[in-house]
Amino acid sequence: MDRKTAERLRREYPNHVPIDVAAPFLGVSPRRLTQLVAEGREPFASIGANIGARQRYVRIYTEPLISLLCSRDYDEEE
Repeated sequence: MDRKTAERLRREYPNHVPIDVAAPFLGVSPRRLTQLVAEGREPFASIGANIGARQRYVRIYTEPLISLLCSRDYDEEE
């Protein structure tokens, strides 16, 4: 992921990214991403969590998603 895309994600989704936005970055369908997070599969479980009493809603957090997709820290580039 390039810096411009990462900054856009941070600006548009400061806390969590919608499933339908995150899924293409990870190469899976939104439904499959929801299943992978719910099952606790790595690395998907490290970027998201089940939300709600029955854990039927999955949330993908912005910063862990960006960290997973980037091989280096953006602060080192400056």
